Amino acid sequence: MKATVGDRIVITSRRLDAPVREGEIIEVRGADGSPPYVVRWSEDGHTDHTDLIFPGPDARIIHQQAPHEPEGPSHGKRWHVDVIVDEHESGLTKAHIVADTGVRKLQSYGEAHRRPTDLDVAEIGDEVAVGRAFIAFGNHLLHAAAADIEEIEGRPVQVSPSPTGRTP
Repeated sequence: MKATVGDRIVITSRRLDAPVREGEIIEVRGADGSPPYVVRWSEDGHTDHTDLIFPGPDARIIHQQAPHEPEGPSHGKRWHVDVIVDEHESGLTKAHIVADTGVRKLQSYGEAHRRPTDLDVAEIGDEVAVGRAFIAFGNHLLHAAAADIEEIEGRPVQVSPSPTGRTP
């Protein structure tokens, strides 16, 4: 991981209910742009909190493009994803994902069923239903990619869920 002063750092959480942290790197203390970094966090509108961090695998650096530098080969895209969760008193939780890729809209669904003997913890039903909806969404994306490749190459194609063909 390499960074320069002015780059942004985004740290995602391993938990669904935890916020994503984003901040500006204001000092690089490692050699050649390596950690540790002093980061000014921009959470809840406050920008006065700083930390010295050694980022882990859940962090990514967003490099700032200098105004005089030409655009590089990277082309960023942003997809808009809505997740709708519907909880029923019967113990059924449904999740609906709608993603607008800018080219097409994709949808998927997931459900969780609470057994009568299970504790009524809404968060668990939400996580299971949304997790299943995202798994279905990932499969839907892979099938759509395979169909696009088949259309271009004129032959049947199968896209595996991981580059090695194995689930991590």
